[in-house]
Amino acid sequence: FTELGQGLFQLLQLLRALGELRQKVTYERDPLKAETPILERRLKEQLTYLLQRAFVVEQQPSMPNPCKRPLVLRTASKFSARARLLVRLHDRNHRMEAKIHMDRFRKFNILTSSSKTLLAGDSPQEGLVCDFQYLTLKEQKDSRSGKGSKGTGEVGAGPGGCGVRRRLVPRDPHGVTSRQGPLVVTEELHLITFTLAYAYCGLELELEASTGGWGHWGLRGTSTLPFVIISNVSQLSSAWASVLWFNMLSSDPSNPKEQQFFSSPPAAPWPRLAEVLSWQFESVAERGLAREHLLMLAEKLFGET
Repeated sequence: FTELGQGLFQLLQLLRALGELRQKVTYERDPLKAETPILERRLKEQLTYLLQRAFVVEQQPSMPNPCKRPLVLRTASKFSARARLLVRLHDRNHRMEAKIHMDRFRKFNILTSSSKTLLAGDSPQEGLVCDFQYLTLKEQKDSRSGKGSKGTGEVGAGPGGCGVRRRLVPRDPHGVTSRQGPLVVTEELHLITFTLAYAYCGLELELEASTGGWGHWGLRGTSTLPFVIISNVSQLSSAWASVLWFNMLSSDPSNPKEQQFFSSPPAAPWPRLAEVLSWQFESVAERGLAREHLLMLAEKLFGET
């Protein structure tokens, strides 16, 4: 990324030098008069595309405790996230700061610093990094409403909180899962967006890397997965089930429209659900579920077939 960026910036400086030369010496039907601005605009578009794609979320939002699940955050508990700019080119006279922003699904305050200065990695290949550690979320309570709603009618499978739990919802005559009313807390999918004011060689851009967003120029940035925010450890199992269910069935996890995924969650085919259940047991017990175990779970969930 850095070498490609260097080449593009050198071409940009060359085009600017040609533009200055054209101001001093020109002639009738000079091709530089018409073509130089077009080439410079196209080159800036390529640089914008490169820099936007090079600003990535490197570490998913996660709490430090190893027994906690990634992509499940708890209010008043510390968590961390990290973004990286893979192009190691920046103006040393311009202090580049990355900022983080929460979505507005529910309002949260970030109690610790929401901005970090980008620092150079140990090698040119590592680019520039901003490491947000010890972040804490606090929900802004709405005095006009009561406490968050609770999920009801859940079904689970698997020991030790490893099972996929999903709220039972009615189906219409066509077999499509449907729901009315607001989402429960453990089914709200949240996003964190990183923004960076980039400046180098006279080019100034607002870069964006998000947990599911669209960058400038209509570019889709590399994103982490949406996450769930809970306030009580008793919600951890249901929140982790939402993370699994979403990543198992979402056709486009980085699309911000998928925040409403659980407003009408799709049904899970049993072969795919069985694979996820086996993977969950393997991640804890270092051994997946045998065929007879999966058949037993299928009978528990669906009855004999």
